[in-house]
Parts: sequence; structure tokens; C-alpha cells
Amino acid sequence: MPQRVAVERDLSAIGEHLAENGLQVERLDITDMTPERLQDYGAVVISGQSTNFMGMADLKTRVPVIEAAGKTADEITSMVREHLQLLH
Repeated sequence: MPQRVAVERDLSAIGEHLAENGLQVERLDITDMTPERLQDYGAVVISGQSTNFMGMADLKTRVPVIEAAGKTADEITSMVREHLQLLH
């Protein structure tokens, strides 16, 4: 499973924090987050403001989707690392 992390483009500070902590980050627009595209990532971080936008709440993917709303960058990094470890 890929160690790459997809981060919603609006979360640039979160993406930078993840990258500073050794993760490979790709920023995507929410409209680019299709189940087919997301299978290339080990985890996905979204803002939470758009959770139901385009059916994200019902997204059928095996990739963990982490909602950033109300969480610190450190909390999100820990969650992403935990999910990536569970995949191995």
C-alpha cells in the first residue's frame, strides 16, 4: 500500500506539516478525489467542510479518510501514521 498521503489543497499547512514529518504529500482538489484516484494513497486528509460535497461522506474506498476539522497538525500526523502502520 502506498505511503503517499493525499491532502485537500485548502489544507496547505497540514500538508507542509506532514511533509516535514517525512510523509510524501500530494495536494488535491476535492473534485479530484475519486475512489479510483484515491487508491494510489495510503491515507487522505480532508478539511471536513466539504465532507458531504460530491458524496465524500459515502465515498467507497479502502483508503482511510481523515477529517481535519477540530484537530491539530500533530494529531492529524499521528492519525495518518497510525493508519499507514495498520496497512502493513
